[in-house]
Amino acid sequence: MRQSPRTLPPALVLLLLSAATCTHPPPPAVSQRPLCEGLRVRTVEGATLTGATLKAATSALPEYCEVKGMLPPSLHFEVRLPTAWNGRTVYNGGGGYDGFIIPGDEYIARGYASVASDGGHTGGALDGSFAVDPARLDDFAFLSVHRVLPVARALIREHYGRDATKTWFEGCSNGGREGLIAAQRWPEDFDGIIVHAPAYDFVEMMLAFNHHTQRLVQPGAMPSRAQLATLGRALLAACDAKDGLADGVISHPSACQFDPAVLQCQGASGDNCLTPAQVASARALAAPYVVDGKTLHLGWGPGDAVDPGGWAPWLSADWNLERSAGHRFSQDMIRYFLTQDASFDALTFKPSEWRARIDAVTARVSANDTDLSRFRARGGKLILRHGGSDGIITWRGTAAYYEALVRAAGGQEAADTFVEYFPAPGVNHCSGGAGPSQVDLLSALEGWVERGVPPSQAKLVAHKRSATGESVLSRPVCKYPRYPRYNGSGDETRAESFTCVDP
Repeated sequence: MRQSPRTLPPALVLLLLSAATCTHPPPPAVSQRPLCEGLRVRTVEGATLTGATLKAATSALPEYCEVKGMLPPSLHFEVRLPTAWNGRTVYNGGGGYDGFIIPGDEYIARGYASVASDGGHTGGALDGSFAVDPARLDDFAFLSVHRVLPVARALIREHYGRDATKTWFEGCSNGGREGLIAAQRWPEDFDGIIVHAPAYDFVEMMLAFNHHTQRLVQPGAMPSRAQLATLGRALLAACDAKDGLADGVISHPSACQFDPAVLQCQGASGDNCLTPAQVASARALAAPYVVDGKTLHLGWGPGDAVDPGGWAPWLSADWNLERSAGHRFSQDMIRYFLTQDASFDALTFKPSEWRARIDAVTARVSANDTDLSRFRARGGKLILRHGGSDGIITWRGTAAYYEALVRAAGGQEAADTFVEYFPAPGVNHCSGGAGPSQVDLLSALEGWVERGVPPSQAKLVAHKRSATGESVLSRPVCKYPRYPRYNGSGDETRAESFTCVDP
């Protein structure tokens, strides 16, 4: 049974969903009910269609045709065809271990045809048991999006009588990894790709999760909720004002030099201090994770008051580490991807004993390749974005990957022709947080591909909005390595009071 992201815990919803929000007026209607119903129960490009339903317009969404289907052995997909189509298509990426479909409501609302799939299996975001099946593992690793796209294109062509003018991809977390896999391995599939908080080093990140879980389960190594809150307050006190304004958002993380040892208890432990073991844990989360001389993970950045740097994977509702997402994710990586032993105790796993298997699975699953020359040559454009308070996937990894792309491209000038990276200060994993997470990168991508205007020249502004849609906080979106610095005067909640500056 597939899970809906709405049934997952709030912390995991952040792991799965991207943050594209904005509206465009749709063009006039071009399709009718018979065109939708004609797509039911048939075969298209090797896929079996299992249903086609015309969905009536609501206050949130316009009328659209919802087509569902399956490619063998178990790759489920959904294609949504709006009656008022703007001529473009967006493929919506997945999250976690996939296993369910994230619907692209925001794309339908803007007139795009949308496509989404479950990564080749059912089971849900925390279930990696599918990986013992080589075919399902390949679908998850690098094939699912590439296999579904021809089916979606055939449905669009039949439904509207023409092809999409452009096809985009947008995804966060594992969906971001899927976007980078497309750019690296299937460069002809998309005209432009938006990647939020990519889990591109998927295998290495899961190994880091496991490494830290093994540390944190040791007696006294995990702070209490109150101690973690104390750590967050101390971090903000040390680093928040480095961007010119103490507002709960660390916008200049490279200037943050914070050592949790300043909180070490001088006597008995309590809510307002950390024991030596807890200080060591905090330092470990911020430090690179190195195995046999190879850096597998760069460590988490400073974070914010809620998550002071990388604790999110281990925070469960009952503060039980073995029920946390970090442990469950890494346990399934070790049991089903690496050892292929469902009873293996992940808390005893030693990467040095599984080096060959780790390398093989990493080559299959992770999206580490920085040679995007084929994607660049065909005119593809890539936008990267990562939240500065992301406690699940470290922004340091995205910064390092972008810097490697620049080197591989032959320098900054060459890289600027096809890739730009925008840090998102104060933003959690994919969305939310103290900072403004909502920015219209899709329109920016279209402006770049269709009109030659790079996003960094589009004067992008990120917003945090109230329940009624009003912007309550805004900041300029700065191209890496720049950051938004307060000008020293003006409304502290408005973007015009900040300037993108070099670190």
